[in-house]
Amino acid sequence: MSAVAAFVPILFRDLAAALPPLAAGLLLLHFLLFREWKKTARYAVFALLLCAVWSVTAPPDVFSAHYAPNVNLIPFVGMADAPLETVLNVLLFVPFGLLLPLLWRHFRDGRFAVLWGFTLSLAIELGQLFSGITDIDDLIANTLGTFLGYLVACALLLRRPSLAKTDGTVWERSALVVLVFCVMFFLAPLVRRLF
Repeated sequence: MSAVAAFVPILFRDLAAALPPLAAGLLLLHFLLFREWKKTARYAVFALLLCAVWSVTAPPDVFSAHYAPNVNLIPFVGMADAPLETVLNVLLFVPFGLLLPLLWRHFRDGRFAVLWGFTLSLAIELGQLFSGITDIDDLIANTLGTFLGYLVACALLLRRPSLAKTDGTVWERSALVVLVFCVMFFLAPLVRRLF
């Protein structure tokens, strides 16, 4: 559990720096795009999840990015050496796979949910070419976590069909991803440096 304990202070530090610009961005998107407070609140939870994933996976920010590739392209080797890290990588993406189908009907098709989890994980791993270790095992574990979260969402939707009333557009998804990227890559590091 020392791996989890090591990330808790970093997570809180990063989220504390991200909250002011994230809240301002969500408020702006509310008036420009979302226009419903319930939708904005649901999207805020999703944006916080993305910020937490960013913080824990430690891709670079505007001040720390430098190309220093350390790549593992051999699957399953690292999983045997660090099973706890593998489990944590799976668990990290379960909420992502859970929220996608609950927020957007498009992701009630498991192929799209898993593809988005894979794409997010791939983006993180490519970003880690500039800050850490790029590992195919992380990509596999994160994609598996998305799939498990999707299965939980399907079970929830079967038991509580009322959860299926939420929906959003591709513009809303894109705006959220761009907002989180801008906050975590540019603004949160700047807030941390100022305070």
